[in-house]
Amino acid sequence: MNNELYKKKKFIFMTLDPIHIGTGGTNLGIVDNTIVREAGSNLPIIPGTSLSGAAKMYAAMLIGNLDVAGQAVKNSNPNNPVSYTFGYINGSGSEQSGRAGMVSLSDARIILFPVYSPEGTVWVTTKNLLCEIGIDVKPCFDEEKAYLLNGNAAKGKIKIGWLYIDVEGINAEEPSFDGLKESNDWKLVKDRIYIVSDKLFTRIVNDNLETRTSVAINPETGAAEDRALFTYEAIPRATWLYSTVIQDDYSPGKFKKVMMEFKKNGKTNEIINNWKSPMDVVEDGFKVIEYLGIGGMVTRGFGRMKLVSSDGDD
Repeated sequence: MNNELYKKKKFIFMTLDPIHIGTGGTNLGIVDNTIVREAGSNLPIIPGTSLSGAAKMYAAMLIGNLDVAGQAVKNSNPNNPVSYTFGYINGSGSEQSGRAGMVSLSDARIILFPVYSPEGTVWVTTKNLLCEIGIDVKPCFDEEKAYLLNGNAAKGKIKIGWLYIDVEGINAEEPSFDGLKESNDWKLVKDRIYIVSDKLFTRIVNDNLETRTSVAINPETGAAEDRALFTYEAIPRATWLYSTVIQDDYSPGKFKKVMMEFKKNGKTNEIINNWKSPMDVVEDGFKVIEYLGIGGMVTRGFGRMKLVSSDGDD
């Protein structure tokens, strides 16, 4: 397989603010506006479409052309690195043309979830999720216990949210995920990670999501609407997630030609000069999420998410 054309890379994010990506409807339960969940596990996710849309928007900002941020390209020349990476539709009616993007993005799934305990904030995870970031632990687990990573001498009990559970320590090697163990963010959490069963993990996450109450504002009066109080849930701050990006660049050398033509027009900067493949465009788009956010209610302090580390084909 030609690594210049086909690449796979995993990205680890940490939320800096609560993140709300809604289901587009309302719920008759405790929370009015729920967030998107994975069907099989019932765990909250950030859909790949949301990641792709944010990365495309921010990459378009980096090249200084917001016209290419949407699905339709509003000019006659779609040959720019953003349209090449994410795809485009050009024209309309019988003269419409388009091309699929060179990358596909998976949903971002939770790998470390922050929970309050009397010892301060701790992060819960599962054995399988740790494997995703290159940490292999022994398979023999008691589903009624929690295991403190890198805490071989630990013994006793801990209160994690509503759960009061027996604890044992377990040692593991440093993560093999590229660059993660050198990250300051990882150094802050690595000794406060508790491994639980998949069953407990789902319950702990869904019972400890952030829930907020807000009210709709009347645009004419600027005051709160009568009887317009609503609640919504969010993935809390300091949650760690991971997503996989696959590059399938089936046009050998085309990205390089697009970049050369793009640079001839003088639309370049230091960041753009380092783009060697569609994967680079996605990664730099991800980095801007730390400042401009993703999902809903970004003007209310929601949505920022930091790219902590990446691992895979370069």
